[in-house]
Amino acid sequence: MNIYRDRFVGSFVKKVYQVGPDDFMVQIYRSDIKRMDVLISLKHGIFFKTVETPETATQTAMVLRKTISDRRIVGIRQINFDRVVEFTFHTGQKLILELFREGNLIATDGDRITFVLRPRKWKNRDLEVGGTYQPPSSFDPSSASPEDMSKIISGSSANIVQTLATRLNLGGELAEEILYRAGIDKETPARDAAGRSADIRSMLDELLKESLANRSYYYKSQGLVSPCEMKHFGDPDRIFDDLNEGLLFVLTLSKDEAEFEDPITRRINSQKKSIEEFEKIANEKQEIGRAIMERLQEIDGAIRSARSGNYAGNIDRARKVITVDMDGKPVEIDYTVSAGENANRYFSQAKDYRRKIEGAMKAIEEAEKQRLTEMQKAEKKKRRKVFWFETYHWFISSEGYLVIAGRDAKSNEKIVKKHLQEGDIYVHADMYGAPSTIIKSSGKQPPGEATLREAASFAVSFSRAWPAGIASGTAYWVYPSQVSKTPESGEYVATGSWIIRGKRNYITDLKLELCIGMKDIEGLQIPMIGPSSAFADSEKCVRIVPGDRKRSNLAKRIADIIGSDREEIEKLLPPGGSEIADQDGRRS
Repeated sequence: MNIYRDRFVGSFVKKVYQVGPDDFMVQIYRSDIKRMDVLISLKHGIFFKTVETPETATQTAMVLRKTISDRRIVGIRQINFDRVVEFTFHTGQKLILELFREGNLIATDGDRITFVLRPRKWKNRDLEVGGTYQPPSSFDPSSASPEDMSKIISGSSANIVQTLATRLNLGGELAEEILYRAGIDKETPARDAAGRSADIRSMLDELLKESLANRSYYYKSQGLVSPCEMKHFGDPDRIFDDLNEGLLFVLTLSKDEAEFEDPITRRINSQKKSIEEFEKIANEKQEIGRAIMERLQEIDGAIRSARSGNYAGNIDRARKVITVDMDGKPVEIDYTVSAGENANRYFSQAKDYRRKIEGAMKAIEEAEKQRLTEMQKAEKKKRRKVFWFETYHWFISSEGYLVIAGRDAKSNEKIVKKHLQEGDIYVHADMYGAPSTIIKSSGKQPPGEATLREAASFAVSFSRAWPAGIASGTAYWVYPSQVSKTPESGEYVATGSWIIRGKRNYITDLKLELCIGMKDIEGLQIPMIGPSSAFADSEKCVRIVPGDRKRSNLAKRIADIIGSDREEIEKLLPPGGSEIADQDGRRS
C-alpha cells in the first residue's frame, strides 16, 4: 500500500457499505482528489473499484459507519510485511484488514478491539471484542538487519526457501525470487546459506524499491500479479502501468468473480427486480381503484363523515386521509376529494408504475446492447496477436523502419543489450532520463533523414520534456559501436544508462507533438503512436501535444475517434498529461 499512501492520507471516510459477506465498499473524500471508491475484499485484496451498493445498510456496515465515518485517515501501513493492512484515523481508531485465508476485519480504539467480523481464538493470540489486537506475525523482514536474518537462517533445520518463506515471513513467491536473483539454490540447507544473509537482504531491498514504481506484472501460469518482476517465472504475460490495473485484471479472472458481477449484469438484474416490484405495486393500485369504484356510495359516506368530524375510524387530519377497511386490507382515502377522484388517483398511480416498467425494459435492452458491444470488443482484443516490439514504445517510420524506445530504466537496459545490432542506429534526447531509442535497420539500407528526424522527435517526446510542457527539444544519434556499458575509472553507470563515445550527430528544433492512429501490421489494425509524418495521408490519426488532461479521459476520447480500445491507447501515451491538438497544432 506504500505507493497509494498519498491517496489515502488526509482523506475522510464518507460512507461504508457491505456489498457481500466478505466485501466492503468504502467511499473516501479529499478536496484535491474528490471521491474515491475503495473495494475491500477480505479474500482478494484492496482495489480502487466502484461496485453497486445496497439500498439498505447491513448491521456490520452500520457498526463500521459509526466507528470510522467522517474520520480522517492519518496513517496506513502494512504490519510486519504480512498480508495485514492498518488504517489509522485522527481520533485514534484503527481499521485492520487481515487479507489471508478467509480474511478478517477488525476495528480498534487504540489497540483495544471494539469490533471483529470473525471472532477467533488461537494458541498465541485472540481476536475478541475487548481484547488487545496482536498481529499474526511479529517478524518484519523489511526492517531486519543482515545479522538478524543470519541468526534465524543459521538456526533453521529446513532448506533456505522454506526458511525465508516461513521463518522470515517472506512468502513462497518472494522467497524464490530473492534466491533466484542472489544465485542461491533454493534447496540449499538454510545453515549453509547463512553466510549469504547480506545478499538476501540486498535482494529484498532491490525488490522493495522496484515495487514502488507502481507497475504490475501478470504471470498467467501462476495466476499471479506482482508489483515487481518475478524473473524466476520467466517473462510476464502482461505488464500494467498501474498496480491497481493488474490487481483488477486478476480479480476479473478469479473463479470467485461471481461475487463481483460486472456493472452491466448488475444493472440488468437491478432492473429486473424493479420490474417485479413495479408490476406488483401497479396491480395493487389497480385493484384498490376497482374496489373503490365498486363501493362508491360507501366511500363517499365515509368521506362526508370525515369532513363533518364524525368519522369513527382511523383519521390523519395532518395528511387529510382516512383509513378504510377493504376486505381486510387497509386503504388510505383522501377525504378532501370524492370517492371517484380517489379511484382515479389509484388508477393513475398504476399507470405511472407501468410506465416505469416500460422504462426499465428499455434500460435492459440498452444494457444488453452495450454488453454485446463490449463482448465483441473484448473478443476482438483477445484474438489480436501481440507483437514483440509492443513491450516497448514503438512506431513504423515514414520510410518503413521499426523504431523502438524503452519504457523505463529496466527496458532501457534490455532494449540495448537485446536489440541493438550492427547496422542499427541509437537515438537519445539530449537530456538525462530520456529513453534509449533504436532504429532497426539491420539488413536494410541506412535510414534517411526523415526516419532519423522522426526517431529523434519520438525520443524527445517520451522524455521529461513532455510532462514539463517544453515546446521543442534536441536529440542525437550514434552508431551501435559508440554505445558502451564500460565506464571510465571512477565512473558508475546506472541501470538503463549508457556511455556514448565519439561524435554525436545532433538534430535540433524537434517539436513535441505526436499522432495516434491505427496502423496495418501484418494485416492487423493496431494502434500506433509516433510523429505525424509517420502516418500516410490515408491514415486517420489524432494529434496530441503536452497538456494537463487526465490520461484515462484523453485515452477514451482518442479511442472513440479512431475506433480502438481505451486501455491500449492509454498505454501508448507519453508521460504526464496531454491535449488533443487541431490541424494547426493548437490545443483543442
